[in-house]
Amino acid sequence: MRVDLFWMCLWCFLRPVASGQGQSAAVCSPSCSCDEDGGADCSGRGLTAVPTGLSTFTYYLDLSMNNITELPAFVFKNFPYLEELRLAGNDLTSIHPDALSGLHQLKVLMLQNNQLKSVPSAALKSLHSLQSLRLDANHIATVPDESFEGLQQLRHLWLDDNHLTEVPVGSLRHQANLQALTLALNRIMYIPDNSFANLTSLVVLHLHNNRIKEIGDHSFSGLANLETLDLNFNNLMAFPKAIEALPKLKELGFHSNDIASIPEGAFHNNPLLRTIHLYDNPLSYVGASAFQNLSDLHSLMLRGASMMQDFPILTWTNNLESLTLSGTGISSIPVDFCEDLKLLRTLDLSYNEIKQLPSLQGCIRLQEISFQHNQIQQIDGDTFQGLSALRLLDLSRNEIRVIHRDAFLTLTELTNLDLSMNSLTAIPTTGLNAVSQLKLSGNPQMKSALSAKNLPKLRSISVPYAYQCCAFVGCDSVTEKADMKKATGGDDGNRISMIMHCSPTPGAFKPCEHLLGNWMIRLTVWFICLVSLVFNSLVLVVTFAPVHSAARHSHYPTPSLSPARRLIGLLALANLLTGVYVGVLTVLDAATWGSFADYGVWWEMGPGCQATGALAVFSSEWSVLLLSLAAVERSVAVRSILGKAIMSPRRSSGRRRCLRGDGRFSLAAGLLGLLAAAGACLPLLTAGDQSSSPLCLPFAGRESPTLTVILVLLNALAYLFTAAVYTQLYCRLGRVELADPEQTGALRHVAWLIFTNCIFFCPVAAFSFAPLLTGSTAGGPEIAKSVTLIFFPLPACLNPVLYVFFSPAFREDWLRLRGCVGLTRDAKAGAEGRCDDGGGGSELTDSGSSAHLGFDCGVYSQLCGEPVVCEQCEAALHARTCSPPSPTTVCRHLVKSHSCPTLLEGVAMCPRSEGFWADSRTPSAQSEYADEGDSFVSDSSDQVQACGRACFCQSRGLPLVHYSYNIPRVKD
Repeated sequence: MRVDLFWMCLWCFLRPVASGQGQSAAVCSPSCSCDEDGGADCSGRGLTAVPTGLSTFTYYLDLSMNNITELPAFVFKNFPYLEELRLAGNDLTSIHPDALSGLHQLKVLMLQNNQLKSVPSAALKSLHSLQSLRLDANHIATVPDESFEGLQQLRHLWLDDNHLTEVPVGSLRHQANLQALTLALNRIMYIPDNSFANLTSLVVLHLHNNRIKEIGDHSFSGLANLETLDLNFNNLMAFPKAIEALPKLKELGFHSNDIASIPEGAFHNNPLLRTIHLYDNPLSYVGASAFQNLSDLHSLMLRGASMMQDFPILTWTNNLESLTLSGTGISSIPVDFCEDLKLLRTLDLSYNEIKQLPSLQGCIRLQEISFQHNQIQQIDGDTFQGLSALRLLDLSRNEIRVIHRDAFLTLTELTNLDLSMNSLTAIPTTGLNAVSQLKLSGNPQMKSALSAKNLPKLRSISVPYAYQCCAFVGCDSVTEKADMKKATGGDDGNRISMIMHCSPTPGAFKPCEHLLGNWMIRLTVWFICLVSLVFNSLVLVVTFAPVHSAARHSHYPTPSLSPARRLIGLLALANLLTGVYVGVLTVLDAATWGSFADYGVWWEMGPGCQATGALAVFSSEWSVLLLSLAAVERSVAVRSILGKAIMSPRRSSGRRRCLRGDGRFSLAAGLLGLLAAAGACLPLLTAGDQSSSPLCLPFAGRESPTLTVILVLLNALAYLFTAAVYTQLYCRLGRVELADPEQTGALRHVAWLIFTNCIFFCPVAAFSFAPLLTGSTAGGPEIAKSVTLIFFPLPACLNPVLYVFFSPAFREDWLRLRGCVGLTRDAKAGAEGRCDDGGGGSELTDSGSSAHLGFDCGVYSQLCGEPVVCEQCEAALHARTCSPPSPTTVCRHLVKSHSCPTLLEGVAMCPRSEGFWADSRTPSAQSEYADEGDSFVSDSSDQVQACGRACFCQSRGLPLVHYSYNIPRVKD
C-alpha cells in the first residue's frame, strides 16, 4: 500500500512539470500520436505488438483496430499510471496471466470484438481499480465463478454478443458494486430464481435479443435499485411476474415477444414506472387496471396487440405524455379520455378500428395526434376544439366524408395536416393559417379547385389531381418574390426555401390553361380535324351512294358493292370516327379556353372522356385491322387473276364464287370490328374511374402500362402481317404486269396506305414505350403530347386525301354521283342510260378505265339474253376479281359473243329484232392486228368494228383505246 501511495505522489508531482514543458517534452512512439496530457492513440496502425517508446506517464492508450493476436507477460509494466486501455477490434485469442500486471490504476479495459473464447480471469485478478470491463462481441461460452474475483470496484460489465447459454450466477455473486450489466445478444433461454440476488446496486440490466422463454417468479429478487430492464426481442410466453420485486423500476421494455395477456394490476408494485414498451406482442387481453395508478408513467407503447379490443383504463396515470396504442382492435375511445391525461403531448391510435372520435378539448397540451388507418367517417366541430398547441394531425387512410367547417378553427399552431386517402369532397380551410404542409391525395371525390387565400404559410401540398396545383403555381410570382425579398433581406438562399411545392405537378398532359397547348399544335390539330371529317365523309357518300341511286333510277340490274369498295368505305368510316375524336378535343379546348384546370378533373373523371377514348381506340385499331384485310383482299384478287385461265368459264359458278368471296370479306371485316371494340373496352376495365390524361388515350400516360403494351403490340403485329402479305404478293408477281390498269392501281394505292400508316405509327409507339423502358418520357412531356396529338390522327387525315386526289376511281364515282344512270329525256325513245363511267365496281384505287367505250349500253343489252364468254376472253378481260358484271362489262362481253369465232360455233343465233343488226349473218373480216386464224366480226358500220378491235386488243393484253363512236339509237 505504501508503494502505491509513493507512486501516486510522484505522479502528481511530475505530471504538471511535464505538461508545462509543452509538446516538445512529450515522449511518443513513431507508430502513435500523443498529446501533452499523456494520451496515446495507436489505433488503426496495423500493429502486431504493443509499441515501445511511449511515455511512462501515459494514462490513456488506444490500441484498437490493429492486428495484435496475443498479449505477453508484463507487456504493460512501463505504464504504471495507465487508467484506460483499449484493445478492441484486434484478433486477440489469448492473454497471459501476467500481461496486465502492474496496471494498478487501470479503470477502463476494453476487449470487445476479439477472438477470446474464455474470460481471462487470471489476468484480471490484479486489476483492483477496474471499474468498466468490456468483453462483448467475443466467443465466450462460459464464465467461471472465479472470473471476476478481486474486481470489487467493477461498475459496468459487458458480456453481450457472446455464446452464453445461461446467466453467470456464480461469477456475479460478489459484485455488489455492479451498476450496469449487459447480457444481450446471447443464447440464454431461462432465468432462474435469485439469479441477481447479490447485485443490490444494479441499476441497468439488458437481457434483450436472447431466447428467453421463461422467467422465474423470483428471478429479480434483490434488485432493489434496478431502474431499467430490457427484455425485448425474446420468446417470453407469459407476462414476467418477477417485476413485482422491482420497486424502483422506471423503464421497462419487453416488446417483440410472444406475450398474450397482461394481467390485472400488472404494475401495481412499480409505481415509479415512466416508460413501458409492450408493442409487437400478440396481446389478446389487457387488464382494465393494468396501467392504473402509474403516476410517473410518461410513455406507454402498445403496438401489434391485434386481439385487444377495449381501451385501457388510465385512472390516476395523470402524468402520461406519450401514448401509443397502434395495431390493436380498439373500436372506441372513452368520452372522458382527457380528464386524467391533461399532460398528454403525443397520441398515436393508428391502425385500429375507431369509427367515431370524442371531444379532445381537455388534452390542451397535445402536440401530435395520429389517427391514420382507422374507420373514422366524420369530424365534428368540437373534436379538436381548444387544442391550440397541436402541430401535427394525421387523419389519413380513413373513411372521412364530412369535416365540420369549424373543426380546425382553434388549431392556430397546426403546421402539418394529413387528410390523404379518404372520401372527402371538400375541406374547410378556416383556422389553417399556420399550416405549411397539407396532404389531400387519395380523395378522388374532391374534384373542385382549391383556394390558396386561406393558406398563407402553405409550402407543400399534395392534391388528388394535378389540375388543383394550378391554384398554387402563382406563389413564385413577382409580388410573392417581392414580399419574400423584403422579409429575408434579399437573401436568395432563403427565398428558394419559400417556393411552393405541389404534387402531382401540372404539365403537358395536365395543362392549367389550354388543352392543346401552343398555337402551332392547335392549328395543326384543327387542320387534321377539318380534313379528316370532310374528306372521310366525302368518301363515304361517294362510295355508298351510287349503288342505291342507280337502283332507284334504272330498270337494269345494279351491281352490289365489291369487297374492295366495301373495305374502302369501312376504312373511311373508321377514319371518320378518329376525326370525330379529334373534333371533340378541339371543341373542348375552345370551350375551356384559358381555364382548363377548372374543368380538367370533371372531364377526365366523367363518362365523356371514357367514351371519347373508347371511340379513339376503336377507330384506330379498326383502321389498322381493315388495312391488313385490304392487303389480304388484294392478294386474293391478284391470285385469282393469275389463275383465271384454268378456272371454269361458266359464268354462273363464277358468280357464286364471287358472292361467297364477298361474304367472307364482309364477315372478316365484322369480326375485326368486334376485336377493335374489345380493345376499346380494355381501358374502361383497367383504368377505373380516372383517365390517364385529358386526351383520354391509354398510351398518353403511364397508369396502364399493360394496356399500352397490348395495343401497341397488336398494331405492330398487324403492320408486320400486312407488310409480309404485300411482300409475298410482289414476289409472286415478279415482272408480270396486269393487263387491267385498275388492278395495278389498286395494288399501288394499298401499298401507299401501308407505308404511310406504318410511318405514322412508329412515333406513337416509340413515345408509348419510352416511359416503360426508361422511366421517363422521351424528349419530355411536351414532345410526347405533340407527337400524340399529330401523328395519332394523321392517318385518318391522309388516307382519304390519297384516295380523293390520286385515285381516278374516286373521280369516276364522283361523276357518277353527280349524273348517274337515269331515264332519257325522250320518253318515246324508251330506256336510255347514259353514264360517264363504264366500270361497275370501284376498287380501293383505280388507274382509270382506259377500256371505256362510248357506246350505248342499253342498246347492246337487248341483243341477246345472257352472253357466254370463252376462256381466252374471260381470262384476258376479267377486270375485277369477283365483282359482278356492270353494264359496260356486259357490253364488252356482247361484243365478244358476236365476234369471237369460238363462241359462234356453239351458240345459237339470236333472233333478229326490229331496229337491230343481225350479227349472225355478218361476214367475217381479217384484222390487221390479228394473227392467222384470228378474226372478228365485220359489219358495214365502223362502230361495230371498233368494238371488235377493242375486244381483240383486250384479249391480247394491249393498251385499250378509248372509242367514242356512237351507236345508233333503238329507233334508228
